[in-house]
Amino acid sequence: MLIDTEGFGGTDENVNHDSRIFLFSLLLSSFFIYNSVGNIDEQALNSLTLIINLAKDIQIKSHSSDSEKEDPANYFPSFLWIVRDFALKMVDSNGVAITPKDYLERALELQKGVSDAIESKNRIRRLFKHFFKDRECCTLVRPIENEKDLQKINTMDDSLLREEFIDQIRQTRKKIFKKIKPKSINGKYLNGSMLIELCKAYIQAMNTGNMPNIETAWTYLCKNESHKALQGKKLEDKKKHNVFFKNQWKN
Repeated sequence: MLIDTEGFGGTDENVNHDSRIFLFSLLLSSFFIYNSVGNIDEQALNSLTLIINLAKDIQIKSHSSDSEKEDPANYFPSFLWIVRDFALKMVDSNGVAITPKDYLERALELQKGVSDAIESKNRIRRLFKHFFKDRECCTLVRPIENEKDLQKINTMDDSLLREEFIDQIRQTRKKIFKKIKPKSINGKYLNGSMLIELCKAYIQAMNTGNMPNIETAWTYLCKNESHKALQGKKLEDKKKHNVFFKNQWKN
């Protein structure tokens, strides 16, 4: 299942709305695609503060001491950062070519210094690397040179787009389909109906002002699946019972 959410920072919404959208997306995703414009700089990293702060507060179990708390990072999806309208040269300080993955890792390197400002920057980097251990990056050049044509790009034929952009899109699509996998919890893959029930559990928690609890949601999910299995068995037994008496009647 593909979930396409709006971005955050909308003028008609507040921070609470943004936090719910992103928390919901993180908890339901097996592969999280985040896109931004330009390049990965301090402003781009700061925009992820909301996600990182939410990550720290996600509850795994209902009751556990600090020593027993499980790391929320174990339940987080793979992360793909897509940088649109990318114009930088993909080379290091020595002019050696680097990959988009290398570019991301260099942007996440800790800054030198001991000031409060530097520590704040490094905190975001450390937490991002901790919560998104499986991370990748793709860069996309601007799809077309003419600024006016960007407004109608969704109706334009691919032949009118920059060849470099088309190639990067193909590579990005290939990377996504290679790494994407079904959503799982506790080592068990979820089917469609289980994912829907998981959505309900998380929405109910957020609508009551609480942080979603993964253990509670998983327990709810298991009980629901057990109930459906029991109902299915009862229905099957009833069918067998009716067939038996139907055959007896014929005899």
